[in-house]
Amino acid sequence: MRRSLLLVILGLLCWLGLTVSSLAQGTNIRLESRVDRLESELSRVRSQITRLEAQVSGRSLPPPTSPASPVDGLNELSLEEQFDNLATLAIEIRQDLRQLEERVTQLESD
Repeated sequence: MRRSLLLVILGLLCWLGLTVSSLAQGTNIRLESRVDRLESELSRVRSQITRLEAQVSGRSLPPPTSPASPVDGLNELSLEEQFDNLATLAIEIRQDLRQLEERVTQLESD
């Protein structure tokens, strides 16, 4: 009886360990997905900024550029730190985009 109880407890502990491991792996995948989406959004926002800058200066649009190579130190940051950095960049770029849109609107109204 005692032996079977120990086996049940051991089985539950193993099951719990596997569950926690799979949850951590799922969280990692979700974070990577969020980082990928932020990188994509960042690229779109940069493109919009380039177009707005071209409109403001009255010049033609520059040819598309190749994606920037990752910063060497970026690989040393944890996934969470990378996500925080990308979120900060996205916020800053949105603010820049709003300012540029305001400038374009102001120039068009003059």
